[in-house]
Amino acid sequence: MITVTGRVVDEAGTPLEGVRVVALGDWLLTTEKLTKPFTVGKDGRFSLTIDGVEGGAIVPSSFRVRVMDLVGRQLTEDKNVPGTVANHDLKDITVQRADKDGLLVTNLTGTAKFVSDGNAIKLLVDGFEAFGRIADDIRGARHSVNVVELFFALPPEFQRSARDEKANLIFKFREPPLVPHDPVLQNQPDPVPRGEALIERNGQLITISDDRPERLLIDDAETDKTIRILLNEPGIGFPEGIFWLAGLTPLAAGLGVGGVAALGALAGLGIPFFPLVLAVTVIAFFAEFIKVKLVLEDVTDVDEAKKYFGRSVAAAAPIVPRITVHGFRQSIPDHGVQHCKMVITDENRAVVVGSPFSQRYYDSPLHKIDDAHRGSNTSDMVHDLSIAVVGPAVRDLYDSFRLYWNEDVSTLEKIPEAPVPAAQTSTEEADTIATVQVVRTLSGKRFAELKGTSEKGILEGYLRAFAAAEHYIYIENQYFTDSGITEGLIEVLKKKKNLELMIVVPIKPDVITYPRRQAFRIQQLREAGGDRVGVFTRWTYDENHVRPWVAPVYIHAKGAVIDDSWATVGSANLDGLSLDYNLLLSPLVFGETMASELNVNVIPPTPGAVHPFAEKMRRRLFAEHLGLLDDDGNPNPNANELNQDRTFKWLADLWRPKAKLALEHVKAAKRERLRGFVLEYPKEDGGSLDTPRRHLAALGVHLKPFTESVVRPITGTRKFEFSTGEWARDVEHDDIKL
Repeated sequence: MITVTGRVVDEAGTPLEGVRVVALGDWLLTTEKLTKPFTVGKDGRFSLTIDGVEGGAIVPSSFRVRVMDLVGRQLTEDKNVPGTVANHDLKDITVQRADKDGLLVTNLTGTAKFVSDGNAIKLLVDGFEAFGRIADDIRGARHSVNVVELFFALPPEFQRSARDEKANLIFKFREPPLVPHDPVLQNQPDPVPRGEALIERNGQLITISDDRPERLLIDDAETDKTIRILLNEPGIGFPEGIFWLAGLTPLAAGLGVGGVAALGALAGLGIPFFPLVLAVTVIAFFAEFIKVKLVLEDVTDVDEAKKYFGRSVAAAAPIVPRITVHGFRQSIPDHGVQHCKMVITDENRAVVVGSPFSQRYYDSPLHKIDDAHRGSNTSDMVHDLSIAVVGPAVRDLYDSFRLYWNEDVSTLEKIPEAPVPAAQTSTEEADTIATVQVVRTLSGKRFAELKGTSEKGILEGYLRAFAAAEHYIYIENQYFTDSGITEGLIEVLKKKKNLELMIVVPIKPDVITYPRRQAFRIQQLREAGGDRVGVFTRWTYDENHVRPWVAPVYIHAKGAVIDDSWATVGSANLDGLSLDYNLLLSPLVFGETMASELNVNVIPPTPGAVHPFAEKMRRRLFAEHLGLLDDDGNPNPNANELNQDRTFKWLADLWRPKAKLALEHVKAAKRERLRGFVLEYPKEDGGSLDTPRRHLAALGVHLKPFTESVVRPITGTRKFEFSTGEWARDVEHDDIKL
């Protein structure tokens, strides 16, 4: 048994009451708690007794003592303690007040960075708003456009005339409105190509020139503006990637080869058969190496972008447009993905966008099952969040772009600092003027500037906000699998009995191991908070069929609102890769594997005060998800149901009743409008309910065909060709998985 004592104080030597101290030991590939957290009293003193790992008699040869806040957030560097001495007095452990108190992220430095006042900010809901704002910003750029993205869907080939290209991506549809032609139906309007076209209407020639980002960028470059495009580019890491590929591939191949060898031995082939076994194993390794390389190349648009924009530059001669495309190299498994997505124009305007540059993410708040604006996409409808920023915070966003861009380029290609934009006073293009903080996830192994110390500011920001919550926490996120986020929510739910938690997630996250892991995290929260925890999935409904269509909306958003006071929007999912530690990859490199992420946190003027942006974000999202519509059928953030103060029981008195009514509507298969609705995440194992049919069946929806009152679960959307202006003839997208 080992005893550890000490005292927790601030930088002035004042005892810190209410913080918690715990002993942690590394055991195999996990970190285990060696003690229960000790809550420090008024004198700041603590005493820990360590019996062993998980109640056993074994104590690690060394362990760590950590100081934490209410929700388990680390407040200072860990103190290393040898496990070979019975008694330890650690004296004073100093925690800086800035690292402990408030909503501003410090990354354990005692100082909050990337904080600025006077920012005109605007919430952009779904791709319709985000892509439209980006198109306007690019079109209005005066001297530069800087883009960092995950994907960039481009035409197959560059053509001098945009009319000769097949448009893959349209950010903003210009006049005339898009009216799709359906070849399956009678009396349809004539098909009208979209993207760039010259058509005849009523004897007159009309030009259709929709806003396509690649052509907007080319136009800017040809008018003497500087264009920089940085795209994620995964590759095989060295030496870790090669080591694991070299080790695991022969092992996997050897299992099959070994079986053949055993059969050969039984047949009397014996030792002479061994060279063949070895040869097959070596061939399997090289085949796997090539396969992995091809797969990685297939999930990046770097080569396509270099080819497309390179040809555009050549075609502009004698003009020499300044368009540069780089890949941000992310070696697997050493590093995660370059997942930050934003567009900065003239170093004074920015959009931190949740979506990759793909037409799949162009969607409106109505999330119609068939919407021609989504083009050739046949996946689910997508809900997403972005934020536009004008003002001093753009300098902080630009500094992050500079960090990404300058990391791997030559000295001549590095870009300089930019001046700080002026503080804003006008809200003509914005929701409000606000104080914001730019927070990031960055791997210390990937960025030389960090000198080996990773940034986990996004996780810290969430945990600080959880600890400050009093009334409600609202989260919508593509992934909900992170242990730190879950444990923080569990702690605050246990301590604040009036707190409500609402989470909106997709029915099937698109990472193979995540559906079950998400279900496990949800179960943990429900056990901790009971009826104060509500988890929902988002759906859409089309009553204009014999069997009404019902389909899930894929939640791609990464945002949260707390108490109408604090809010965050950005690129970070609530999983280990986006926040602190990837469970799958990190053990392969014996260290942290993290993505590059960026969020914008909106900070209230005083702790706990209502913030106009946070309140508007809550109103807009609640209106969309709960089907609170105006006279034109659009989500109405001023609906009477939303005119409550923040102490209102949003979960008990609004979300659950609305979800219950929606479920009854679906069960009855009503031929009546049901716009924007949520269903509660099933109580049973949601991890296996990863199709619309399974999910609905678990909620008691009758799905047996050829009977009355049956809806039709839909698992995809219909393809629309921009180049022809026609729907595809194939309209079959039933979910038939049982």
